[in-house]
Amino acid sequence: MTTLVLQSSLFVAPQFYCFPWKPLINAAIGDSYAVALKHFLVNHMTASNLALHFVCLIVQLTGNFCLLRVLDDLFFPSIAFGPLSVSTFVVWVGYLVLNSTSAPLWAQLASTWCLGAAVVAAPIIVPHGELMSLALVGMFLSTLALCFLGGFRHQLNVRAATFGSLFLVAIHGGWYYLPQYIDGALLQAHLFHVNLVFGVVMFILSMVKNPLLPTVAYGYFVGRALATLTGQSWLFFFSYGFFGSVLQGFSHLLASEIPTLIALQKESPADKIRYEYAHVVFFPNLAFHGIDIYRLAAGKSQKSV
Repeated sequence: MTTLVLQSSLFVAPQFYCFPWKPLINAAIGDSYAVALKHFLVNHMTASNLALHFVCLIVQLTGNFCLLRVLDDLFFPSIAFGPLSVSTFVVWVGYLVLNSTSAPLWAQLASTWCLGAAVVAAPIIVPHGELMSLALVGMFLSTLALCFLGGFRHQLNVRAATFGSLFLVAIHGGWYYLPQYIDGALLQAHLFHVNLVFGVVMFILSMVKNPLLPTVAYGYFVGRALATLTGQSWLFFFSYGFFGSVLQGFSHLLASEIPTLIALQKESPADKIRYEYAHVVFFPNLAFHGIDIYRLAAGKSQKSV
């Protein structure tokens, strides 16, 4: 029962989003940075996948702290600094610094800087969520194009790149035109019930045996559709975290590598939840550490030639 509760606590919201309690849960029941790095390196060993995951990290962090900022404005309107945002930043950075000592110093500094930048930028980005979404999709596709042009085409699935890119463009076009074809007035008149049903289904999906794919699909497509039709900022940034997971899955598909959270599904329930928590909590440092390990491996390979 405890394992199921922990699983639900991870998958009922965007898996890679952090909240003040998440690093503390990993400290209590999760696993170490060394174990998380071991799992990360299995399926993050191509330059293209690592480059695209850097973009995914930006997507996750901006969406994460924009959501926290919206919640701060909603629940703590009289407190300027944003208790949820600042406490998440402090706890997360502190946990990473204390528990990722094997990561290169530059990687730790880079991830800390990214978290800090997300906190500072969030109040500016929140009123322009859709523009941010388009800009980061453009960044993702531009990075993909640079991987092709930069000599990494052999690492990429060309068909997946073509159809995946068209899908990203089409889905964002769909969000733009959705309000023109569906009137959201009825939903807006019943926001409490709409949000309640959305949350209940989200909770149910978080408790199935392998909740990753159903929660990501439902959280992004249904969540974003409801956010677009009802104009709820919190729901937009909530669903945006699942879009980050979609981009991460796309990155793995392009590189013919298996997403870590999917690879971990073969583990026993108790081990799986430990590994999953460690993977998402340490993700900022893992992304930069993975780049460093690839750089060193590529350098050794060139010297041997």
